[in-house]
Amino acid sequence: MEDSKLIRDAKLCTRWALGLTFILIILFPSIMFITGYTYSLTFFKGWTLLAVVWLIVAGLYTTIRPLVEYYLERKTDV
Repeated sequence: MEDSKLIRDAKLCTRWALGLTFILIILFPSIMFITGYTYSLTFFKGWTLLAVVWLIVAGLYTTIRPLVEYYLERKTDV
């Protein structure tokens, strides 16, 4: 892979990571705090479930994707 493509992809990933961090950790809770929203138990359970599902999907993706890429790369080398 070319260095310029890696640099471009790294910048894209950094922008996405910073953007999602800002939205999910700063913006969304700030809006709810400013409006005086009272967290209900149902909302908290839903938010926690979303976080756990997000972590599981991200973990599976970062585990499985390199294996698939390795398999496809080995398949084309033969």
